[in-house]
Amino acid sequence: MVQGIPNPSLTPDEARSAQDVLLEQECILRYERFGADEALRLGGIVASLTSDFDEGVSVTITRESDGVKMFQWVADDKSERNLLFAEGKRAAARKAGHAGPWAQLQAAIDGDTSHVWDNAPAEVPACGAFPIRVQDEWMATIAVSGYHNGLDHEIILRAMERALGITAPRWSAPVM
Repeated sequence: MVQGIPNPSLTPDEARSAQDVLLEQECILRYERFGADEALRLGGIVASLTSDFDEGVSVTITRESDGVKMFQWVADDKSERNLLFAEGKRAAARKAGHAGPWAQLQAAIDGDTSHVWDNAPAEVPACGAFPIRVQDEWMATIAVSGYHNGLDHEIILRAMERALGITAPRWSAPVM
């Protein structure tokens, strides 16, 4: 355990399966265009979905071409710490080239999760960061912090599904 974060307990097969689902989610949840209006709408959807959960989150949408925060919102029960973790999730996603938990899943596939959290909070390879792509170009990243047990990823999926009018598959593995 590093900084109070438990190592994920995934078998290599569970991790492989979750990685396959994550790739499918990334292929399905793509925009035709993504700019300020879409960022505002997506961020607003995340904020509205917090009523489905027991607490709030922080959400940031960052344009990757220049690092500009296109949208940022923090629920009353969250703090600067959540923004720090959201940025760490974004950094881990950018490094991996995929959504936040990719490196966590890869470590489980490789059979050594002992170093998953070594760079936290600068890099947090956990659920809660997702690439916003237009075709194959990674235009922006949505990062959410505030929930546990993969629910940061779930709220992102629900928001993107609502914004795009499509449904993405889910995994059943215990991914953080």
